[in-house]
Amino acid sequence: MALHMKWSDRSKQLLPTGEQARGTVLEFLRHRYVREKQHAMRYRQHAERIDPQFRDTLIRMAAEEEQHAASIGARIRDLGEKLPDVIPIHVAREDNSWSYLRTDLDEEQRCRGELSDLPAVSGDFPEIVDLLQRMDTDSQSHRAKLREMLERSVPQSVGPP
Repeated sequence: MALHMKWSDRSKQLLPTGEQARGTVLEFLRHRYVREKQHAMRYRQHAERIDPQFRDTLIRMAAEEEQHAASIGARIRDLGEKLPDVIPIHVAREDNSWSYLRTDLDEEQRCRGELSDLPAVSGDFPEIVDLLQRMDTDSQSHRAKLREMLERSVPQSVGPP
């Protein structure tokens, strides 16, 4: 049952230091690793289906998400664990570029709070907190880019074939 709780709900519990804190950090890192890999997949799939004016930006954002996953993966391995399996995602075909961009922004916003969910163990894992802060900065940039692209896109437009 606990596996079905949202990460943010679990992070609100009081966390002791030591092995239990390590377990909590590993669980969080595994979750973030999968999310970052899936974000990269989503951006690449959308880049293939979206108006050409937005492709390069989405491809760059996918590369940044892959770098986040690689950094998280390194931390997981540093803690002596193996990387989690990532289930490939396949995004639904949308009617237009605006719809793709809107779903990307919604997904970035859903993940927004997760990046600051580890303050209780920050003293035990300062390098992980630093990594999450850098990722949060990139996430803010991604949200801004997506908003800008949404403003340049027309909701009623017909998407690419």
